[in-house]
Amino acid sequence: MFKRIKYSFVALVAFIMVLQGCSRKEVLELTPEYQLDALTNPSTIDQVEQVLTGAYSRFRNANYYGSGSGTGAGWAIMPDVLSDNLYETLESLANSRAMADWIYNGNTGQITNMYAAAYQVIANANIVIRDVDKFATPSNQGRINRIKGQAFAIRALAHFDLFRYWAVDYDRNSTTSLALPYTTEFIVSSNLKPTRLSNKVYYDNLFGDIQQATTLLANVDQPINPAGRASRPFIDLTAVHALNARVSLYAGLWSQAETAATAAINARPLATGAAFAGMYTESSAGEIIWNVQVESGQSGPTYLIFFPAQQRTYFRPALEVANTSNTGLIQTNDIRYSTYFSNVGGSLAVTKYSGKGGAVDGAANFIVFRTGEMYLIRAEARARMGGQDAAALQDLNTLRAARITGYTPVTGLSGQALLDAIANERRRELIAEGHRFFDLKRTTRTIVRGSTCGNSNISPTGVCTLAPTAREWALPIPEPVRNANPNLVQNPGY
Repeated sequence: MFKRIKYSFVALVAFIMVLQGCSRKEVLELTPEYQLDALTNPSTIDQVEQVLTGAYSRFRNANYYGSGSGTGAGWAIMPDVLSDNLYETLESLANSRAMADWIYNGNTGQITNMYAAAYQVIANANIVIRDVDKFATPSNQGRINRIKGQAFAIRALAHFDLFRYWAVDYDRNSTTSLALPYTTEFIVSSNLKPTRLSNKVYYDNLFGDIQQATTLLANVDQPINPAGRASRPFIDLTAVHALNARVSLYAGLWSQAETAATAAINARPLATGAAFAGMYTESSAGEIIWNVQVESGQSGPTYLIFFPAQQRTYFRPALEVANTSNTGLIQTNDIRYSTYFSNVGGSLAVTKYSGKGGAVDGAANFIVFRTGEMYLIRAEARARMGGQDAAALQDLNTLRAARITGYTPVTGLSGQALLDAIANERRRELIAEGHRFFDLKRTTRTIVRGSTCGNSNISPTGVCTLAPTAREWALPIPEPVRNANPNLVQNPGY
């Protein structure tokens, strides 16, 4: 019987030291102790599929899409903490102060933990890719494709998430800008030490994995997400289209982003009304393309900023985004206002991840991909391609009409004004969903925090701006990793 994988580490530092010891083939290696030898010598395809399930469970890590007590949510809410979307409150215990105030360095624990969390996901994906074909037969090729295709998509997503934080820039064609190693094999060793790849080679690997996933998941034995469920906890072909759209947007491949976003939109229509609100409480699948599943007793992303049971708020939405006076970007005639926020202690708190149904246990799913983002990706891609401003504006109006009661379509927007409107809509639509810091980074803007910043009666945060040239846009390689592998060049300024 296959038992749950169990990792036993002497210390986190020891884990990280082994994590980045890889060969020129860019392999990932760990030194875990397992209860069984199933990962190095699986006896059935069922065991391989359980390793895939383990990859999904690792997305719930408190430093990936999940959270700990005032920390974590590295790719869920942390990008909003790092940006101008949220402000730290006087209730905060300063657990994430180093991140919020951009005073992190190579020894900052949260950065080390985030780095490790993504590579743990990659490890599971690489085990699946290595082993699944051992059990291929003419009669089970659809199942092989289903398992392997998900693993390729997971590997690409985790590598892209690492890239978003640790790359200095997102230039798709740069042969000099440094990304990270792209790990494609699971090998147990402590002597292999990779170098950082250029952006171009890293993107080539990303798109290669996405293409593999696309091909494999187009021919599977059964639906990956059964119909009729109020969640979509597995990556299917539509989710791969969504990943392709997101990566292509960062890469500046506008036509490819438009095509991939359109494929996702066609598969999952926009949600309105109760269906939209229900996505965050698991009462409706709405427009979810893929969500990380969180069950009772497991921590969703909320605990970085809001403790539902105690009604304690560490970070609140910037007043420029939403407020009780109804003067922010998101106002009360917008379904996003009541879905995302609640009045807690006289000010708004981000309560979208409080729990499922009426629960306030923080066990809410995290939605990684949904259709609203796809409309905004397509709108931006069209606006940047030239000659498609009208189509871009139509996408923007379609999304707003689905969210805002009594919305009157905007006409005549073009050029930079249109791009600014799309950027503002991304801020409305995707707050606390892990995008704002990266949106500002990829468009080389200055972070300018709003009216609460510097006001000691409201917030302890006094660091209010971050210039596009600041070192903090790229996180430092954790020092434990560099100590184990000096071939990993540190990011500039650290």
